[in-house]
Amino acid sequence: MMKLNKRYTRNIRENLSFYIAATVLTVVTLLLYFLFNIAGNAILDFGEEFFARNRLEDAHFSTYMPIPHEELPELEEKYGLVLEAQRYINIETDNVTARVFEHTEKVDLYEVTQGRDVDRENEIVISEGYADANGVGLGSSMKIGEKEYTVVGFMQRPDYLYMLENEDDSYKNISTFFLCYMTEDAFEKLDAAGCQYLVRYGENTDVAAFRKEVHENWYMRSYSVASENNRILMVDQQAEMFLVMSYVLLCILPLVAVALISIIISRKVKSEQRMIGTLSALGYKKSQLMRHYAGFGAIPGLFGGILTAVVSAAAAQPLGEMALADYEPMRITCKLNPLDTVLGILLPTALYVIAALLSVRRLLKKDTVLLLNGNADGSRKRGRRLLADKKIHFSKKIAVRSLLGNPARSFVVLLGVFLGCFIMLLGQGFFDSINYMGGVAADALGSYERQYVLNELLAENPYGGEPLLVSSMEDGDGNFVSVIGTAADNRYLNLKDKDGNAVFIGDGYYITSLAELALGWKSGDIVTVYNPLSMEESEIKIAGVIQNNVQKSIITSEKSAAQLTGLDENSFNCIICDTVLPVPESKVAQEIRKSDITDQVKTMTGQMDFLLKIIIALGVIICIAAVYVAINMLVAESRGNISMLKVLGYDDRRINRIVLRSHHILLPIGILLSIPFTYGAAHAFFLMMVDYGVMLMDVYVSPKSYVISIFLTMACYFGSLWLLRRKVKKVDMIESLKDNRE
Repeated sequence: MMKLNKRYTRNIRENLSFYIAATVLTVVTLLLYFLFNIAGNAILDFGEEFFARNRLEDAHFSTYMPIPHEELPELEEKYGLVLEAQRYINIETDNVTARVFEHTEKVDLYEVTQGRDVDRENEIVISEGYADANGVGLGSSMKIGEKEYTVVGFMQRPDYLYMLENEDDSYKNISTFFLCYMTEDAFEKLDAAGCQYLVRYGENTDVAAFRKEVHENWYMRSYSVASENNRILMVDQQAEMFLVMSYVLLCILPLVAVALISIIISRKVKSEQRMIGTLSALGYKKSQLMRHYAGFGAIPGLFGGILTAVVSAAAAQPLGEMALADYEPMRITCKLNPLDTVLGILLPTALYVIAALLSVRRLLKKDTVLLLNGNADGSRKRGRRLLADKKIHFSKKIAVRSLLGNPARSFVVLLGVFLGCFIMLLGQGFFDSINYMGGVAADALGSYERQYVLNELLAENPYGGEPLLVSSMEDGDGNFVSVIGTAADNRYLNLKDKDGNAVFIGDGYYITSLAELALGWKSGDIVTVYNPLSMEESEIKIAGVIQNNVQKSIITSEKSAAQLTGLDENSFNCIICDTVLPVPESKVAQEIRKSDITDQVKTMTGQMDFLLKIIIALGVIICIAAVYVAINMLVAESRGNISMLKVLGYDDRRINRIVLRSHHILLPIGILLSIPFTYGAAHAFFLMMVDYGVMLMDVYVSPKSYVISIFLTMACYFGSLWLLRRKVKKVDMIESLKDNRE
């Protein structure tokens, strides 16, 4: 066995290109696995500590009538909870909104991450994400309203680690929105009218009774539990999604690499049939030969796995921080989990070894004489018989025999082209779809430009625009859905069904297509909904579906909305309009601009730019590695034919055309196959994201992205062939004389 093991060094040297390509595929696969794994664990650890340290809320709510200050301690004692009122005000300056909060002492504390806290009236601390994105430094001067302030520190608070301006937004806003704290004296001069109540429940708190009492006495306007608040939820949820993606990648991408490497190892084993037959004839046991050739499969797995693990462990901090684009700047501590490291090394290695074992085992079942003849699998005879009776040019016969006579090798080329183009198209498709959705989402909402959410119910509208009655409900699983009550002739809403026909809502309850998808409701269903404010239960019949993949809503008349939510049917709490309205700041709980969606899209695509480049690089690497290895295998297995062509006087250029062009037909096939798979995979991903509270995006791939992906795929393919010309050139004429049986 020691003599047999000496073949490893010589074999690696002779097949260096195969081992390099196989190792590269393994490294690329494991690098993505380690990246998501490191980031997911680090974010979860940071979030848990940060939330506990800064006393994250369990819920927050607002009321139409203020709860008297002296009533708060009584509610705390009665229900065994922590309750704190927090005033705030939104101030818009030059199209940038500052949400200025009053200091709290018991719930949702803020933490200064750079600089210091405020101690003078002209000083502020602001959210760090906005400062980083807009070049605001310590000591900078900022105008909020009519007054100038000096930035003395940056801060983070636990319920805004995912910086959504509005809780139903799909992506963070750090371009036109930031949080701000100032001294108590400075805050009092702002005359803040907005107020929310922050609550942390105890182990024995009767939450339902507490909410019911608050609603009965002070009339709840909104209630948001932490487990449904995307500003909080997305921290753990996205980190968990990273971990899920890491294990999916560990299972899926190695299988892709295994499919390529298994075929390559299988071809390699078959190319050594004579050697295996000779060793078998010399008395080597089947188990010895299987272990020996399994070692060839273990080499790229172990070397690639260990190399990636070492690099990932050394670069764990920058690797983990690459996944923080969606959050406020976190001070996470990144490290590679030892158990995940072992799993990442052993899983691909085990799969490669199994592939090699199966290939050798299958050959060793053949007769030793067939092995010694090098035709145990019969592929040579099958290849030589193809087109034997057809009178076509021999170069075409060689191409067809190469293509069809070795289906496994051809499959490697096709898979490499397909995967390369698919990954590049998919990455750019995500980018294009998000950009495209900015306009689609704005159109789906309607023709209005601004939405004023009021902090009180109004019976008359002296401001203009179209009034709405807006609230929320829950389904049986606790999923929130908004309720929009509107006049049937509301000129700002674009209510159409999936076929583009106008919908007249009347007194029926219609749901948006996003609600249909997320909640599983259908037209004609009778569903049970719960009022999260009054805790009352209602049954409604779904009258139809309105095409709107942006809002998860029930849309009905003002009268029906009032009956469902328990509000006054002659009142409203929201106004939509196409211009700025003179609504007093004291009456506005939230002002939403439709342009916010465009800003969110720009922020999202800006954050994705680096990730897009990584995805394109991944596609390029896979395409080059697969095509190079497969065609290299073709050249190695065709050395006799190449040598004979040289003997017959063909120059290297003509030989290259004859030998290397045999798989050209697979290039357009692989590219065309990648297109429907791209659309299917992107749509499946966007459907999955709906569960994370994101709007359903339409899959869109721009013409530019098609051109870039197809061009890069072709460049990878022909670049690999160009690199292999030297292999053809190195084949000596004497090769054809070594074995005249071929």
